Amino acid sequence: MIRASHAMNNSFFAKRTSIQWHTLIRAGWIGSLAGYIMHLKSSNSLHYYLAPTMQKLLLGCAVPLLFIAVIMIWHALFGRNEFDCGCEHPPPSGVFRSSMVYGLIALPLLLGFLLPDHALGSSMASQKGMSLTYAPPEIRRKDPLPDAAAKLSVQDYTVTQGTKQQNDKLSEVSASVQFVPPDEYSREFAELAKKLYAEPIIHVYPEIFSETLGTIDMFQRQFTGKEIMLTGFVYRDDSMEHQSHFALGRFLVMCCPADAAPFGVMIHLPKAKQFEKDSWVQVRGIIGSAQVDGKDTLEIRATTVTPINQPASPYIYTSADSVKAYDKIVSE
Repeated sequence: MIRASHAMNNSFFAKRTSIQWHTLIRAGWIGSLAGYIMHLKSSNSLHYYLAPTMQKLLLGCAVPLLFIAVIMIWHALFGRNEFDCGCEHPPPSGVFRSSMVYGLIALPLLLGFLLPDHALGSSMASQKGMSLTYAPPEIRRKDPLPDAAAKLSVQDYTVTQGTKQQNDKLSEVSASVQFVPPDEYSREFAELAKKLYAEPIIHVYPEIFSETLGTIDMFQRQFTGKEIMLTGFVYRDDSMEHQSHFALGRFLVMCCPADAAPFGVMIHLPKAKQFEKDSWVQVRGIIGSAQVDGKDTLEIRATTVTPINQPASPYIYTSADSVKAYDKIVSE
């Protein structure tokens, strides 16, 4: 009886110690996850992984995770002996099996701490496919083509390009240029087009990057000849003439990089090859259009291209109200 009692006690304490260690390991993992979230926030790296709206939700998880980790540690060290919840999900037995299970869980977190944070670039854009079109071609064809537009042949591209004299002429008759939305869902773009057209130089702000280029692409023929300035990374693929063209790209993120979509605009520059792939540049030029694979494609004939550092937030996001966002930006 005494030996049996000792054996039961030894078995109980061994099981208790085992469960204590498993609980402490899990608490450490949960606490480390909370620490990683705070690390991303303190290093200003959350934008590499989540859109701003999702960042607030993730940051709200850090405190509950820390609370759970502390409760688990307290329960493992000072709690009662009811370690077996009877849920038929016992912790892994054996050192090897435990190491494999917890190692697989800890590996992504460890890589997150050790590997550098960086933005998506040309390699991912090549896999996803760089989009150079923002609006259906049939929408653009409903708009009148300015009489002053000139057609130039540039290697494999047929470029419709306004000159500076044409741009001045368009500025004089800006009041007569109309932006009629093709449908009810395009009213916002038409309102934004009016505001953009009134500017001597159209600045493509990161806060409404896709909305601005989408508006210009939708009313491409009215904007032909207008001056524009925007920033992005240099992208090239085999279909482009590297000597004279590259695409200026940005990644549009809805939730996280997993759903990021690369958007860009074709840039024409006589010495385009001197700018390395994935380098960040600011482009200033004149809006035109090109025939690429038989489709009208927005193109900018660059007048100046200036190398810049990668912005603190390299991704772009959608805006719920681009007109309101534009008014707020220009008023600041």
